[in-house]
Amino acid sequence: MAVVNANCLAIYYDSVNSQSKAKVYAPYASEGDFENVYTTLTADRVIVANVNSTSGENNIFVEYGEMDNGGFTSRLTDLILVGAATSSTLDLTNAVEVVARDGEGGTLQESTQDWSLSADGLIQVDDDAGVSLLDLARNKYYVIVKFSIDKNGTTTDYYGQVLLDSVSLSGGVDEIATYSVSMTGVDDLLKA
Repeated sequence: MAVVNANCLAIYYDSVNSQSKAKVYAPYASEGDFENVYTTLTADRVIVANVNSTSGENNIFVEYGEMDNGGFTSRLTDLILVGAATSSTLDLTNAVEVVARDGEGGTLQESTQDWSLSADGLIQVDDDAGVSLLDLARNKYYVIVKFSIDKNGTTTDYYGQVLLDSVSLSGGVDEIATYSVSMTGVDDLLKA
């Protein structure tokens, strides 16, 4: 018997300096491992990522936060939820690019990965008629997205940074307003 899977998308922003991109540091199994290496780093937005040696998976999300002279503070719970999608699409593409000749008549290749999200029927958490979404796009904020996939009661979360490419607000007087957004992924899509 088939079960309908539920996928959901949430858009968050950090009230601290969201106009700059968070830097991804890897591979670190914990924020403690990260702190031990970057003992003097000060940065407002940091994403710690790892690799899973058992499965061989890359880009595993560990934590989001800030560093102050080598001391890591989690800011994941400080992210502000802007909206959640009732209908969303995640697109991920891999491509191989020829980057140079190898000197033996062949080519050196490098793989690239692009990902994007789109959402229709976006629900905002407060009653601001789309102002938050419009301002995030207008100010070119880097926002954090969480895409959750539920399969038979087991949820897998994916995190990433995006820029809002476009925001569409519609609705008439005394009608329920609807919102649509499209977003382009920055850096890699991370699996939690």
